[in-house]
Amino acid sequence: MNAIIRKDEQAVSPVIATILMVAITVVLAAVLYVMVSGLLTGPSASRPVLTFGGVSLSSGNATFAVASVSSSVPYSNYKVTLQVGATTGSPIAVAAETTYATLTVGSTDYRVYWTDLANEGNLNDGDSFRVTGDGVALGTASYTFYLLWSADNGQIQTKTWQA
Repeated sequence: MNAIIRKDEQAVSPVIATILMVAITVVLAAVLYVMVSGLLTGPSASRPVLTFGGVSLSSGNATFAVASVSSSVPYSNYKVTLQVGATTGSPIAVAAETTYATLTVGSTDYRVYWTDLANEGNLNDGDSFRVTGDGVALGTASYTFYLLWSADNGQIQTKTWQA
């Protein structure tokens, strides 16, 4: 029996081999990206548990401190709003680079100031909020301050007082 061996046969053409190698590289790069991107972003901030201290009324303003907070989270994760009587204003974002927000409730403007004691941009124990009229004392009414989570406007904590 005489076997003929042909030397010009190739298992895969060079073009097909190149396409396969590029495809495998792209798939491996995509898998690696998906695996690493979860490590780089980390877990998203979760809503902290927070309590306020008592309200101090002085010169027509209401001031209250954060008595405790479960985790130090940047101010940018919060919104605030105010209810005066039965009317509630729209939520306004809290920002670390400013010190107050102006809220309109009904036809009246109010200001909510925040004090970052550590000056690091996070809401911590001892930080405080002050609610004032816009250049005037708070009028006689029932007030409720709402601290909200900015991701979903979910309520974190409230503080109610009479002026």
